[in-house]
Amino acid sequence: MNTISYAMGSNLYLNITNRCMMACPYCIKYKWDNKFNGNDLKLEKEPSVQDVIKSISDPKKYDEIIFCGYGDALVNLQAVKEIAKWIKDNGGKVRINTAGLANRYHGKNILPELKGLIDVISISLNGTNPKEHNELNRPMFKEESFDEIINFAKEAKKYIPTVVITVVELPGLDVSKIEKIAKDAGVLFRMRPYLDENE
Repeated sequence: MNTISYAMGSNLYLNITNRCMMACPYCIKYKWDNKFNGNDLKLEKEPSVQDVIKSISDPKKYDEIIFCGYGDALVNLQAVKEIAKWIKDNGGKVRINTAGLANRYHGKNILPELKGLIDVISISLNGTNPKEHNELNRPMFKEESFDEIINFAKEAKKYIPTVVITVVELPGLDVSKIEKIAKDAGVLFRMRPYLDENE
C-alpha cells in the first residue's frame, strides 16, 4: 500500500508526488526497492489534498511536517499551498525539501505564493559547479540548473523565514565549496548523510 505520510523521530514526512526535476542516481528512489524505513513510497497515483490532510491528523503532534517523498513536492504547487495552509491553521510547522528548480519548472517565481505557509525550505545542491552538478544529479534543465538553484535560494530569503542549502556527503564531493556557496548566498548550510541500502 502506498505511503502518503510517515513519521521519523518527532517529524512527519509527506509523500505527495513521485515527480521530480532531477533523476539523481544516488537517490533511494533509484537505488532501493521502493521502500524506505518499511514504507512504500512509490505512488500508484498522487493523493488528493484531503487524503494528505486526513493522514496528518493533528499537526501539533510533530516538531515539523516535511514535504519530502520520492519526488519534489513543489511540482504539485497547488496541493502544497492547500496542505501547508491547513497545517499552519492547525498549529503546525512546515518544511519543504526541494531541488530548487520550481521557478524554472513553473515558468514563474512561485516563492511569493509560499509566504506565510512555509517555515523552512531546504534546497539540495549536490555539485560545486554546473558541469559536476549536471553529471551527479541529471537535472531536467541540464547545466543551467546549478545557477537556477542558487538564485532560487537567494530569492527564497524574501518570503521564507529559514532557508537552508543542503548537500549529501557523496564520495569525492567537496562539500566545503558548497558551504561557501551557501554562505555567499546568505543562507544556512547543512550536510546530509549518504544513505547506502546496506547500512
